[in-house]
Amino acid sequence: MDAPRYPVAERLDLVEVRHGHRVPDPYRWLEDPADPRTVAWSEAQDDLVRPALDALPGRDRLAGRLTALLSAGSVSVPLWRAGRAFAMRREPGQEHAVLYVREPDGAERALLDPATLDPTGRTTLDGWVPDLEGRRLAYYLSAGGDEHSVLHVLDVATGEDVETPIDRCRYSDVAWLPGGDELVYVRMVGEDEVPAGQQAFHRRVWRHRLGTSADGDELVDGPGLYAEHTYYGVHVSRDGRWLVVTGNVGTARRDSVWVGELLPDRTPKLAAVLTQAETCAATRGSSGTGACTCTPPTAPRASGSP
Repeated sequence: MDAPRYPVAERLDLVEVRHGHRVPDPYRWLEDPADPRTVAWSEAQDDLVRPALDALPGRDRLAGRLTALLSAGSVSVPLWRAGRAFAMRREPGQEHAVLYVREPDGAERALLDPATLDPTGRTTLDGWVPDLEGRRLAYYLSAGGDEHSVLHVLDVATGEDVETPIDRCRYSDVAWLPGGDELVYVRMVGEDEVPAGQQAFHRRVWRHRLGTSADGDELVDGPGLYAEHTYYGVHVSRDGRWLVVTGNVGTARRDSVWVGELLPDRTPKLAAVLTQAETCAATRGSSGTGACTCTPPTAPRASGSP
């Protein structure tokens, strides 16, 4: 049997200096799916592997079994807000799950259906968070599989959007303040604010009041908050007094935590509680008087540390 003839991939003489180290990147062009070279190379790879895949025994039987299993449908655990229950459900054969809301009287209706929003099936519901009163819902949509989520807010009673969508919310968190008139969210910086190709690594935390432009949102700040962190989580205490922000460095197990008071008209600078810990930490719940931060036993000041 002759050895397969693999498609030729152009090797660039491209080297960049990162933090004093020379980093070769000869196949940078493959990162662009629209590059004609990437398109041609991908098609050639498909042509190479297709005969081998089609010849595998039991392929059709396996495909049929997997299709049957995946078509069973699914339902999520309901999230309750002031008598309303929110849950995702995917019926057998349905491509995208639908967000349903059940009213206190038991009546149920579809609140967000990706297939209705986009019959082509290219739009995805990336996430959703109802306010504490169950009156409004913040949700993320992305199209074409790019995961570049856009933040929307709708009125649960009418199902209609009440806000101008906010873009650049890929992999971003959101938390409501009591009353449903304000929220805290995470947003990537603009492309023109950082060097080319670096936008995905820079995010900011903002406080937004519904009915106002995102251009006028208040930037939440604190010592070291935007230094060497790429992803953020936000949590607001149920009484609306405290804001907790967590920061991560990519997928590394090094976390930072900031806490600050939410005043009615502004957000003072946050205080750093944990900065770049070498082990993972998680802040679980907060009230008007305190919060519980979980760390491994070996962490400094942990109850189980030697």
